[in-house]
Amino acid sequence: MIYIYLAVTIISAALLITDVVLRYMERIKYFGVERSLFKLKGGTIPAEKFLPQTPAMALGGFLSLGTAGMIFEYIGFRWYFSLPFSVMTSMLICFALQYFLNSAVDEFKSRTLPKGDEAAGVQGFAYEYIYGDDYGLIEFEFNDIVFRAPAVSANSTMIPEFEKVIILFEEGGCFFVQSIKEVFDPLNNEEE
Repeated sequence: MIYIYLAVTIISAALLITDVVLRYMERIKYFGVERSLFKLKGGTIPAEKFLPQTPAMALGGFLSLGTAGMIFEYIGFRWYFSLPFSVMTSMLICFALQYFLNSAVDEFKSRTLPKGDEAAGVQGFAYEYIYGDDYGLIEFEFNDIVFRAPAVSANSTMIPEFEKVIILFEEGGCFFVQSIKEVFDPLNNEEE
């Protein structure tokens, strides 16, 4: 079994190096596959971060799987213990890289969601229906970065999908928004 882990490690390391060379020499990311590998999305817990989201992360996961498997085999684990433990190790490394490292890079590059009233007045649209007092999802652009974030209607009105909204403020990671129609309806009524 150690030879299988060794082969997985060597092949994934070679492909990871090839991906890095293609990225920096030819400007080709992820062997030309620039989309997520899995469409899973966790609600409160980011469970999708345990699975590799890009081909490069998959190669990194296989590299850590092979390395962990060789270490477990060297320690003396049988294959039926080393295989699940190396898969779990690979998933934990994927989670650490995709969640904690990406969060740190986003914070360093100022790609975090605006807080408080930083985004007040920014226009976006309802990515999902926002039902009265219930949460929905909005998409907006702030500092040339597109964000999707949970939102609730400030006036407890239903906002249909893809309707333009204006952000009023953010509290606790949730944005309070108002529909563009709600903003301009009083103005239209005054003209009549």
